[in-house]
Amino acid sequence: MSIDHKIEHIRKIKRAEYGSFTLNLKLIGKTWSALLGLDTPIPAYKVALMYAASKVIRAAHVYKEDNFVDGINYLRKAQELQQQENKKDG
Repeated sequence: MSIDHKIEHIRKIKRAEYGSFTLNLKLIGKTWSALLGLDTPIPAYKVALMYAASKVIRAAHVYKEDNFVDGINYLRKAQELQQQENKKDG
């Protein structure tokens, strides 16, 4: 199965289990910001980047294909969200 199909499959399963990927990243950003005492929410794309970073750290420790697939998934989502944010600002 190609990486694109794996990511599509993961997103479909997770959407059914947990709801919107984007909305969850936004809610996590708000929650983390509140816990850290920040004045503004952490943007959803930065949340996705932090999750991707955690997958890189795991992959550096031991090989597990899921870490690479998940990391790519988070990076793609971060790219999508940051592009959308830049269009709003531009």
